[in-house]
Amino acid sequence: MTTCRRFYRECPEFSICVNIGKKDYVLAEDPGERYTIFQYGINGKGKFGRIFESDYITFEGGKFYDVREYVHDNVVFHAQEDFFLIGFNTQDKSQRWEGRLVTESELDVTSHTPEIKYNRHFIICFDGKPVVNGKKLKRYDFSEIYPNKKYNIEHTGVIGLFTKL
Repeated sequence: MTTCRRFYRECPEFSICVNIGKKDYVLAEDPGERYTIFQYGINGKGKFGRIFESDYITFEGGKFYDVREYVHDNVVFHAQEDFFLIGFNTQDKSQRWEGRLVTESELDVTSHTPEIKYNRHFIICFDGKPVVNGKKLKRYDFSEIYPNKKYNIEHTGVIGLFTKL
């Protein structure tokens, strides 16, 4: 029997979902429950796509995926290996978010959209124990970060940066 443990963490502006499972597990979501817009694979491999369509994404551990285009669809994930996935979820499908992994050692966020006076920026630790401005983070730690402030990062882990537009 293939299994999957699922966890959910509600945050003020977003939520984090976690799926940890065994090879051959199949996970299906309908548009009413699908709020994941970005996904990071800690480990494992699997196929992800719209149900009954042959076009799919191969999820792999250590990679970041933009899955915003699937938020209104029936989707399926089939694990080809044991897996550990972390999803970044919007609380409202009409909200606009940008997301990426942080690779720089000094981060200074600025507004990408001049028509919006103040974007909100959040970092989330996906893996390891990175250090941001002297503070060691652990998996699932998150914090709002602010424009015009520099953040020094020691990359001993994986951090995602998410901007609510």
